[in-house]
Amino acid sequence: MVELEDIMKKGRWIVGVSGGSDSMALLDMCYRAGIKTIAAHMNYQMRDTAKRDMNIVEEYCRQRDIPCCIKYQEEVCKHNFQDFARKKRYAFYHELIEKYHAQGVLIAHQMDDVLETFFMQEKRCSIPEYYGIKEECDVMGCHVKRPLLGYTKEELNQYCRQNQIRFGEDESNFQRKYMRNRIRMDVIGNMTRCEKEDVLKEIALRNQKRQDFLKQIENFYKNWDHRIDSFMQLEEDHQLGVLDHMIYEAIHRHVSRKERKQIIVSLSGGNFRRPIGDHIFQYSYGVLSMEKEEAGYAYVFHSVEYQKTPYFEIGASGQKIESVTLKESDFPITVRNARKEDRIRLRFGTKSVHRWFIDRKIPANERKIWPVVENAQGNIVFVAKIGCDIEHYSNNPTLFVLK
Repeated sequence: MVELEDIMKKGRWIVGVSGGSDSMALLDMCYRAGIKTIAAHMNYQMRDTAKRDMNIVEEYCRQRDIPCCIKYQEEVCKHNFQDFARKKRYAFYHELIEKYHAQGVLIAHQMDDVLETFFMQEKRCSIPEYYGIKEECDVMGCHVKRPLLGYTKEELNQYCRQNQIRFGEDESNFQRKYMRNRIRMDVIGNMTRCEKEDVLKEIALRNQKRQDFLKQIENFYKNWDHRIDSFMQLEEDHQLGVLDHMIYEAIHRHVSRKERKQIIVSLSGGNFRRPIGDHIFQYSYGVLSMEKEEAGYAYVFHSVEYQKTPYFEIGASGQKIESVTLKESDFPITVRNARKEDRIRLRFGTKSVHRWFIDRKIPANERKIWPVVENAQGNIVFVAKIGCDIEHYSNNPTLFVLK
């Protein structure tokens, strides 16, 4: 459990304070422990009592000479308000952490919040990275500590009453239209502290098993060559875990178990491409990949110039198949990524570059960055690994283009 005494030794902290009993108790405990704090309150202006809660926070801080930062949220939310509010809140915390050189932010989640989150995860049949709520983590660039996970909601209410700490109640917490509220009132509200502690033990056990599983996935992924044969030998849960790791590494968010299952089913049908975020998940000739969609590249040269780029290298030496003999009339040349319509005239006839990719079983993620050389007349005079066209071949090449 994160202890306030440990926090006290580590400089200044931002405290997220809504004005409710949990956060007011946390702010008061920090004050009594001598922790250097800055109270941060976000007023969303979404309910009639929002100003009341803001005044509670401001008055407490004024009486104790605690710096208090208030932010009014005026941007209109167009979609999920809870997600919108969370992002705005943590952006505010991050701003204050930077401004005051704070260690991080203290959040007043308590034991009942952990149980609510766990029961919601169970209700949704989700398999999260972590069950319940972590005591310490990083959120949107903010280092977060939660010192109150050992207290129940009622215990924090009692703390405020005993210490005459004024607090407000968010009326939306009692609206039954929200799943979290129904779980809080119908399930957790009827549990004893012993029953809650038993569930916490189950959560801890689940988290240990989950961490062991994730370690197995990480070890596999570290040594994996992204070929499908070794992937398909895994059990389904491990396949889903590897896909989750692979996708998250690329786009920094998780996709649903259902979507990952659909990908596994698609693998049996051969090569395919599936957009995920700003990336493309690809299965091409036995290789799985997550590639960011790119507009391509084009480098223009007005003369022979040796250069190394992320996609190709122009050098003074290389293999015969990497050589091309350019004439003055060919300049300026453009070295760019291959396109589907590209064709090159070889000794045995005109060749479609795309058809060559298929014949050679070149994975899709490599095709879109494959270098070709286009001359001033718009003709493809060189393709990496194919060589130059019939008019630009000689025993005295002017340059070599290496993929």
